[in-house]
Amino acid sequence: MSADTATAVAAIRLGLHALRENALGDTADHEDQAAVLQAIYDDSNQSGSVLGMISDLLTDIGVRVADQGAEDITEVIDEAAGYVQDSAGQRLERARTALAALEAS
Repeated sequence: MSADTATAVAAIRLGLHALRENALGDTADHEDQAAVLQAIYDDSNQSGSVLGMISDLLTDIGVRVADQGAEDITEVIDEAAGYVQDSAGQRLERARTALAALEAS
């Protein structure tokens, strides 16, 4: 792993730690947990959410791999990007909506 990649992973780890603290800290409630889920996946701002950014990065990597002549690998990467956004994202959206309903009641 290059130093730049290690630095990026460390920054992501730090950000995820902050999200974890917001969702699981001693005073965290359903509203805090719903807010963290929305930061991870926001249906109204997909590319601004964590999963949206990951999906976009995977798509960009797929384009670069295709440009290098490995279209079969690109297809697998594009499928992964879709799963991140569609499968995981939509499930998190449902969970966030359910948490928000709990908070409202």
